[in-house]
Amino acid sequence: MSTLQNRHRSTAPVNATRFRRCVGAAAAALAASAVLGGVAIAEQAAPDRAALLASLPQASALPAGFPAAGELAGRGVLHTAGGQWTFRQHDGGDTHGSDSLPIWEKRMRGGAHTQGAVFGVEDGAIVSTGYLVRQADLVAGNSFRNLSLRGQDFPAPQHLTVDFVAGETGVEDAYLLLWHFLPLEGEAGATLPLGPLPPVTSLPSRFTLYACEEFPEDFCPRMGRHHRDLSGGSTRHPTATGDDGVIYGEAAGKLIFIEYVFGQQDLMDGVSWPAIPLNGLPIPPINNLHLLHYNGEDGAPGRYTAHMYFVPESTYLSWDRQPAELE
Repeated sequence: MSTLQNRHRSTAPVNATRFRRCVGAAAAALAASAVLGGVAIAEQAAPDRAALLASLPQASALPAGFPAAGELAGRGVLHTAGGQWTFRQHDGGDTHGSDSLPIWEKRMRGGAHTQGAVFGVEDGAIVSTGYLVRQADLVAGNSFRNLSLRGQDFPAPQHLTVDFVAGETGVEDAYLLLWHFLPLEGEAGATLPLGPLPPVTSLPSRFTLYACEEFPEDFCPRMGRHHRDLSGGSTRHPTATGDDGVIYGEAAGKLIFIEYVFGQQDLMDGVSWPAIPLNGLPIPPINNLHLLHYNGEDGAPGRYTAHMYFVPESTYLSWDRQPAELE
């Protein structure tokens, strides 16, 4: 994450391209055997785990000073700065919800920050990346901005796990947010390369535009439009299956983020979310995350929105209104 290239338009990196080829082979294996001239053609074999691991960035590419720190929440060996468990600092403000965004725009910092960053490593390959945040900060309603996920040439993640780690760091109770580049089970879903953003028309018909009705064209400043399946709730329940509650963001006809919403009370109670899919439809690599707290009514616990953007923070925080175009 200290080597972040703050961009979202480029030629697909070699490792990411290799990963997509492996994923493509896996997708082909799911199809039924074809029949040509009455003769069944054997289906293509799915790539084995070794091939997928070889397609990912290697641990040798981590920034200097990122040795193994140990295991947390059963998510394998994690590497951290100095081999120590550190926590991501919150934004330091006392505002909540969308009121935070113009403040964040004024406070934008250049570069990337590895504070609280973790990298999961398996057989020499980086299989996941994420952050440690203090549970106490989530209980207090603090927000977090610009959590970079572009430290290496990572492909789009397959799943997100959100694990409560009680005392495992030896410091204090925390949450481990981890984006996984390999499927937790089954076959990998197809992904898109780093580069042009997918069109909003790629969303299934069950998704409907909602939110920010008080603004022209339902466009939330410094954020974008929101689309979700209105037949279900917007908050991700810990026992939910599939992509229940998933939200997609859009600007200028392009998808710019994928989002899930978490109940603050669940975070206060130390609940975990073991597998949150990010591969319901092909998405490009995630550039950054902001974890934004919204107050509840009458002092009740509120909610956290996890916007996972495909574009840099400096891009979307500059939007007072919808941009004219996005590549």
